Amino acid sequence: MALNHARTLGFSLVLVALNSFWLPSLAAAEDAIVVLDASGSMWGRVEDKEKIVIARDVIGNLLSDLPAERNLGLVAYGHNRKGDCSDIEELAPVGADRDAIRASMNKLNPKGKTPLSASVKFAAEKLKYTENKATVILVSDGIETCDLDPCEVGTELEQAGIDFTAHVIGFDVDEVEQAGLQCLAENTGGKFLSADNAQELTTALQETVAQAPEPAKTSGLALRATELAGGPVIITGLNWKIQQAGGGEVLFEAQDIGEAKAELPGGVYDVFVEQPSTGLKGESKLVELNTGTEKTVTIPLEFDLEATVRSVPEGEAPVSSEIVVYWTGPDRISDYITITKPEDRAGAYTNYKYTKDGNPLKVRMPNTAGEYEVRYMLSKPARILARVPITATAVEATLTAAGSVSAGAQFDVNWTGPAYNDDWITIVKPDAGERAYTSYAYTRDGNPLRLKAPLDPGEYELRYLQAGQKIIARMPVTVTGVDATITGPPTAMAGTYHDVRWTGPGAHGDWMTITAPTADERAYTDYKYMRDGNPLKLRMPLEAGSYEFRYVQDGKKVIARQTIQITEAIATLTAPDGVQAGQSINVAFTGPNSKGDWVTVTKPADNERKYTSYKYARDGSPAKIDMPLEPGDYELRYVLDGKKVVARRPIIVSDVTATITAPSSAVATTQARVEWEGPANYRDYLTIAKPDAPNNFSGGYRYARDGSPSQLNVPRDPGDYEVRYVLGGKRIIARVPIKVTPAP
Repeated sequence: MALNHARTLGFSLVLVALNSFWLPSLAAAEDAIVVLDASGSMWGRVEDKEKIVIARDVIGNLLSDLPAERNLGLVAYGHNRKGDCSDIEELAPVGADRDAIRASMNKLNPKGKTPLSASVKFAAEKLKYTENKATVILVSDGIETCDLDPCEVGTELEQAGIDFTAHVIGFDVDEVEQAGLQCLAENTGGKFLSADNAQELTTALQETVAQAPEPAKTSGLALRATELAGGPVIITGLNWKIQQAGGGEVLFEAQDIGEAKAELPGGVYDVFVEQPSTGLKGESKLVELNTGTEKTVTIPLEFDLEATVRSVPEGEAPVSSEIVVYWTGPDRISDYITITKPEDRAGAYTNYKYTKDGNPLKVRMPNTAGEYEVRYMLSKPARILARVPITATAVEATLTAAGSVSAGAQFDVNWTGPAYNDDWITIVKPDAGERAYTSYAYTRDGNPLRLKAPLDPGEYELRYLQAGQKIIARMPVTVTGVDATITGPPTAMAGTYHDVRWTGPGAHGDWMTITAPTADERAYTDYKYMRDGNPLKLRMPLEAGSYEFRYVQDGKKVIARQTIQITEAIATLTAPDGVQAGQSINVAFTGPNSKGDWVTVTKPADNERKYTSYKYARDGSPAKIDMPLEPGDYELRYVLDGKKVVARRPIIVSDVTATITAPSSAVATTQARVEWEGPANYRDYLTIAKPDAPNNFSGGYRYARDGSPSQLNVPRDPGDYEVRYVLGGKRIIARVPIKVTPAP
C-alpha cells in the first residue's frame, strides 16, 4: 500500500492494511443478538451429528465462557411453522440470564423456511440500531428462502444505523450459497466466516462474540470499495477523498491504496473514491459519524459485465437429462451456469456447474417438467448476466416383474425409461419416502435388473427413480413369507462337531448358526452358509447351557429355530508324575477330539490359551509332548478349541545334567573328538562356540541323539572357545573350555 498524500487540519488520519484495522468482535459492554438458523435444513448432519445439536452445544459452551457484564440476546427463525416466512421469534431479550438463553435454545425444533434477512432486521430493531451501536451475529446453514435480498438489507441497515454491524457465520455452506451471506456481512462492515464442523463453528463464534477488540481511541471512518454492489473488495489502486458535507474542507486524501481508515471528529462527511486505471468513480454523501464511534463506508464501483449462454439442445430437453451449455462471460471466481425457474431471484439455483470447470459445461435439467431458463450467474455479487429459456419435457418409464415373490428371493425386473446414468430401480413399501430404497440396481447395469425381495412379507412396490430423485414408474408386488426347518441333535457335548439338516430358501446370503436364545438376530458363534450344502457341520459352543440352532435369512432375519442343550466337555490326561527337563513323553488322553482341540504343557498360572509344546487331539492318543527345559512345577492341559481348558494334570519337571570330555586345544578347521554324557533328547546338540555367543548358537554342531563321542568341526578363527551341551537347542547344561590354534 502506498500513501502519496494525506492532509489533516487538526485531526489524526490513519491508513491501515486490510487485516489490521477492523476487528469484528464484541466489546465487553456491547449489546448484541445471536440470530440462529432453526430451519428444516439444520437437521442435516456434519461429522455424524445434527447441525442444530452442534450449534446448541457450541453456543451453550460459549455462554459459559462469556464475561457476566456482556449483554447477549437470542433470536431464532424457522422453528415453529413450515413454509412461513414470518416465523421469527425473540427467544431471549438482550441481557437475559445465560441459563434462560440456553434453555430456550435447547427447545428449538427445526422445521421451516430461512427468512435470514428479515431475522437480522428484526434483531437490529430489537437493539434500536438507529439510536445505538448494534451488533448482530447470524449463524445460518443456507441461503435466503424468502422474499428479501440479504445484500439490500445489509445496505439498508448500514445506512440507517448509527453503527450497525452484522457478522455472518456460514455453517456447512458451499461456495454458491456463501455469496448472499457474505454480501450481508460486508455491506454492514461485518465479517463473514465459514465453518464446516463443530470446531470451526466454535472458533467463528469466539471470533465474533467472545473476542474483545481493542477499544477505539477516536471516531473513525473505515473506507472500502467493491467491484459492483456486494462484490469483492478492491485491495489496491484506489484514490480516496473525505471532505465536510456540502463541499466543505477536504480532511483526508490518499492515493493508490485499497482500504483505508481516517480518524476524524464526529460530523457529517462526503466520501469520494476513484479507480484511475479504469476511470470508475463512486461516492457516499452525508455520512454521519458520531463522536467516539467507528463506522465503515462501502462504496460500490459499478460497471457493465456481459455474458451469453447457448444450450444444446436448444429450447427443450427431457427432465433430468444432461444438456451442453456454451457460454461467454467474465469467468470470475465462483461464477456458474445453472437452470432455474424464470421467476427465481438472482442467486437461486438447482443443478449448476462452475465456469472454471470448462466450456462447454454439462448441466442436468430439473427433475420436474416445466418452463425454466439457463443462466450465467455472477457469483459475487449475485447477478444474472445472461439467460435463455428452456422447457423441461416429461419422460416415461415402465416396470415389468412377477406380481408375487418370496421374501428374500432374487427376481428379475424388466424396464423401459430414459436410462440416465443415475436412474435406479428399487422395491419399497408403497408409503415410503420418494428417495427410500432397499435392494436397488442402476438402469445402466442392464435390462433386466436383478433385485432382492425384502425379508418381511407384505405389500410393496417397484419404483423407477429418475436421476435418483423422482419416481416416474411404479408396480405393485406382493412379498410372501417363506418357511424353513432345522433338524439337529437335542443335546451335545461342548466343543464337539455335529451335522445339522435344514429346509428353506437356501439363498446365497442365508446361514446357519448356534447361539444363546436371547442373542440378537444377527448374533452368531460357529456358522455355515446354506450354499455350502446339506447337512451343515457346526461346532458346539464351549460353555454348557441352553442354546438354539438358527436359520438366518440373508444374515438378518431368523426364520427357523431349534433348541439344544450343551453339556460340559469331559476330558482325561494320563502321564508320569515326574519327568526330566527337555524329555519327550507320551500323554494319553480322552476328550471331544475335535478339530481345534490340543494337548500342551504350561505353568499352572498361565492363561487358558497359553501353550509350549503341543499336539492336536485330532492326531490321536497318546500325544508326544516335549517337556520344558527349565525345572519346576507344570501342568498338562487338554484345551478345547484352543480356548478353554477342560482337563489338567500336574507334572513335576526335574533338572538334568551333562558332562563333556574334550581336548584342551584343537587346530582351526580340523575336527575335535568330544565324549559326553547327558539326556540325549531329540533336539539336544553339542557345538563349539565363543564363550559370549548366544545360548542357541549352533555353529558346526552334532545332535546328541547320534551318540557319543561326537566329531565337532573346529572354527577357522584362532582364539578361546568352549564346547557346549545345549538342551533342546536352547539351554546350556554343560561347557568346557577349548583353545583353537592357527592351522599350519
